[in-house]
Amino acid sequence: MYKFLLLLSFGYLVNTSLFARNLTAKKIGHFSYQSADEQLVFDNLIAKFNASFNVKLNKKALKYLAEAENLALNFKDENQKNASAELALSFAKVKNKEKANFYQQKSMSKTRGNYFALSTAVYSKLAQSFALLNDNKGMKTWFENAIADAPKKDKDNIKIAYVNGLLGLNENTKASTLLSELYTDAPLSIAEKAEILSLLIINSLKLNQAQSLTKYYVELEALKAVPTANYYLAKGMYLEYTNQYAWAENNYKQLLNGFKKGKTQIVYQDGVLQLAQLNSKRLKKDTADYLFKLVANSLHKPINTTALGIRYLKLLQAHQFRFNKTTPFLTKVIQTRDSLYEKELIALTRELSYKHKIEEDKQKVELLKKNRALDAAVISKNKQRSLLLISFLGILLIAGSGTIYILYQRKKQANLLHLAELERLKQLHKTEVIKKLSVYQEAERWRIADQLHDEVGSMLSVVRLNLSSHPKKKESVTEEKLATANRILADVANTVREMSHELMPVAIRQYGLINAIEQLISDINTSGKIYIEHLVFGFEDLTKYPEDFQVSFYRIIQELFQNIVKHSNATNAIFQLMEHPDSINLYIEDNGKGIEKAKSQKNGKGIGLLANRIEYYEGKISIEGEPGKGTLVVIDIPTNHMLGAS
Repeated sequence: MYKFLLLLSFGYLVNTSLFARNLTAKKIGHFSYQSADEQLVFDNLIAKFNASFNVKLNKKALKYLAEAENLALNFKDENQKNASAELALSFAKVKNKEKANFYQQKSMSKTRGNYFALSTAVYSKLAQSFALLNDNKGMKTWFENAIADAPKKDKDNIKIAYVNGLLGLNENTKASTLLSELYTDAPLSIAEKAEILSLLIINSLKLNQAQSLTKYYVELEALKAVPTANYYLAKGMYLEYTNQYAWAENNYKQLLNGFKKGKTQIVYQDGVLQLAQLNSKRLKKDTADYLFKLVANSLHKPINTTALGIRYLKLLQAHQFRFNKTTPFLTKVIQTRDSLYEKELIALTRELSYKHKIEEDKQKVELLKKNRALDAAVISKNKQRSLLLISFLGILLIAGSGTIYILYQRKKQANLLHLAELERLKQLHKTEVIKKLSVYQEAERWRIADQLHDEVGSMLSVVRLNLSSHPKKKESVTEEKLATANRILADVANTVREMSHELMPVAIRQYGLINAIEQLISDINTSGKIYIEHLVFGFEDLTKYPEDFQVSFYRIIQELFQNIVKHSNATNAIFQLMEHPDSINLYIEDNGKGIEKAKSQKNGKGIGLLANRIEYYEGKISIEGEPGKGTLVVIDIPTNHMLGAS
C-alpha cells in the first residue's frame, strides 16, 4: 500500500513538471521548443534580427527581437546574463534607450549578492551598447566598479571590453591607460609583435596615414618572424605604396594561392582585392576584371553590409572609372557606407597603435631594468675593487707621505741655503758695484781737481796778472787789461757753474727731474748740432723716488746724451721715458755712425760708470748697434724696492 502511494506521488510530480514546461513554451508565439534548444533558438532569433536590421527591414527586425525577448524570460544565471547583454546591444541598435538600460542592469546585476564572472564576449557587447547609446558616464561607472569587484584573473577581460567601448566613444587617453595596464605584465612574442606591426601598416595605408609607415616596416623586417597572411598583405601594400610593383605582386600572389586553395578569410580576400587593384593601376584590365570577379563571388550578400564589401565597391569603382565604366548606383552605395567603414578602421588602427607604443615602452623598461641590474653588478664589483684599491692606496699614501715629508724638508733646507747664497751673492755684487762707483767717483774727483788746478787756476793767474801793476815800472791798470780780466772771470764763472752742475744739478731741485731732463734736451736742440725728439709718459708724483736715485738717473741720461753729441755724429735722435707700476723704461735711438759689436759691451769708461749706476739699482742696460746704422740703448730699472723703501 505504501509503495503504491509513493509511486503515485512520483508520477504526479513528473507530470506537473512536464506540463509547466510545455505551458512556458506555448507563450513564445508559434514557436514550441525543448529547454535544451532554447539557447540555440535565441541565438537564431538574434541573428535574424541583425540580418533584417542591416538591410533596413525594421518591422521584421523588431518582430524577431520581441520573440527573443520573450524567450529570454526563461533563462537563468549565466544564460540569462548572456541573453541580457545580447538584448541590451540589440535595443541600443534600434535606439530604445529605456530597454537597453534595463537589460544592461540585468546583465550586470550580482547573482544572490555575489560577483558573477561574464565572458569576454558579454563584456564586449555591453561596452558596444554603451557606445551606441553614447553613454560615456554610464559605461565609466559600471566598468570601473566591475574592474574593482572582479578577481585578478577576470580583470583583463573586463579591461579589454572597456577599451573597445572607450575607443568607440573616442576616449583615447583612458583607453591608452588601460592598454598600458594590459600589456605591461607580460612581453609580447615575436609573432604577436609582427602581427601588430602588419595590421598597423595595413590600416595606415587604408587610411592614408603614412607618417610612421617606414618605421613600422623596418621594425617588421627586423623581427624576421614566420610570414603570415597579414605579413604578406602588409608587405605587399607597403611595396605598392613605394612603387615597387613587381615585389608587391609577388606578396599578393601568396595570398591569391591560398585563396584558390579554399582559404576564404578576410585577409586572403583583401590580398586578392589588392592584387586586382594593382593590375588595374598597371592597365592589365582583363586580369583585374578576373580578380575582382573572384572577390565578388566570395563576399557575403548584400555586398555593401560589410567593411570588405565597401572596400571592394570602392576599388571596383576606381577600376571602372579608370576604364570609363562607372555607374551612378555604385557611387551612391560607396558614399553611403564608406564613412562607417572608415570609422571602424580608424578605431582599430588607433588600438593597434596603442599596443605597438606600449610594447615599445615595455621593451625600453625591460632594457632599462637590465641596464640597471648590470649597473648594480658593475657597481658592486667596482666597490670591491675600490676597497682593495683604497687599501692599497692607503698604504702607498702613508709610505708616500713619509717620503714626501722627508724630501720636502730636504728641499726646504736646500731652498733656504739657496736663498741665503743668492742673498750673499747679491750683497757681494752690490759691494762690487759700490767699489766700482767709488773708483769712478774718485776718478771724477781727480778730474774735477785737475780741471780746477789746470783750467780755473791758470785763468785766475792770468786775471791776477792783468789786474796787478809792475812794482818797478809803476804801470797803471789799463782799460784793456780790465776787459781781459772781466772776460776771463766770466769764463771762470761758467766753468765753475758747469762743474757745480756736474756735482749736483741745480735744475733737479729747482724744477724737478722731468723738467730738468726736458731742459737738458732743449739746450741740446738749441745748439743746432742734433735734434732730439722726446716722449715722457707718467711721473706725475716724483716724491715717491729717493733724491739720490733722481740724481743718479739724471746722470745716466746726461751721460747718454753726452755720448751721442760727442761720438755719434748723429743729426736726429728719439728719446722715450715711460713709468710703469713696477719699473722705469728708457729708450734712446740715434741715426749716427753706430757702434761696433765688440765695443757695445760695457768696457768703456763712460759706459762702465753708466752700467754700474744702473746695476746699483738692480736695473738692466742693452746696447745694440751696427756701423752706419745708428745705436739703440734700452734701460729697465725696477722700482718696487725703491717705492717700498720710500
